[in-house]
Amino acid sequence: MTGVVPPRAGGGSAYERAVRGVWAALYDTEDTTAVPPEVRNAAGFRLERARRLAAVAAAVTARLPTAGFLYFAGEGTPGIGRFVASDAWRAREREPGEDFPPGPSTARAFAEYLEKGWPEGRPGWQWELASADTDLAYRPPVPSPAARRAGLSPAPGTRLRISPYDTADFARRAALKKQRMPWDLVLDTVRPVERRTAILVPGTGPGAGRPLVLHDEEAAALAWLTEAPREHARVPAGEPGEELLRRLVEVGALVRDGSTG
Repeated sequence: MTGVVPPRAGGGSAYERAVRGVWAALYDTEDTTAVPPEVRNAAGFRLERARRLAAVAAAVTARLPTAGFLYFAGEGTPGIGRFVASDAWRAREREPGEDFPPGPSTARAFAEYLEKGWPEGRPGWQWELASADTDLAYRPPVPSPAARRAGLSPAPGTRLRISPYDTADFARRAALKKQRMPWDLVLDTVRPVERRTAILVPGTGPGAGRPLVLHDEEAAALAWLTEAPREHARVPAGEPGEELLRRLVEVGALVRDGSTG
């Protein structure tokens, strides 16, 4: 099955109306327990819907492991249903050749879905970690005014997210716990460490595509080099030293303009 295309809306034959009802129950409703009257095998239908919702969740967590875990662990199957019922997922632009579950477009749609509304009542640290995950994947870093004045900018394709929490440490500990515990229990027991942390993925050069984790003063230096994506997530900036700048240029994460050598 290539992609997920809704059947044509409107009238049509009884068969077409039945197909529309089945499609809506699978993908276009927040009620993950409902079974349309056209379905004769209710147990089989629920199993198929559960399989498809699980496939969507797996596609998300494969590309956004922290954001997907935090959302699905807290919201469960109804949360997957709400995402699949959302405009973000239904209106996404599928990429050529995507099969179900359409991973790249689904993950991007999930990032847009979270951006429009993180569940109310959830702790702020969860949103910070989830947004760090989505920003790293989809929000290119923007050089700060100070960096531009110094002739510095992120190399093309470079990805960066700076957080007041140790995002790499949380992802590692959560992944280990998930191997032994249900996700909701992992969410209840694993907490992030407050430590300025930058995840940097160079876009060019010998380090292209290889994530780097920087802490403390080095993370603060990257905060000086780039604009914060959100005010509440701002990490206090500290001007970088020449040694750090040299390393960032060498790995392909940073470029200097001609006037600065």
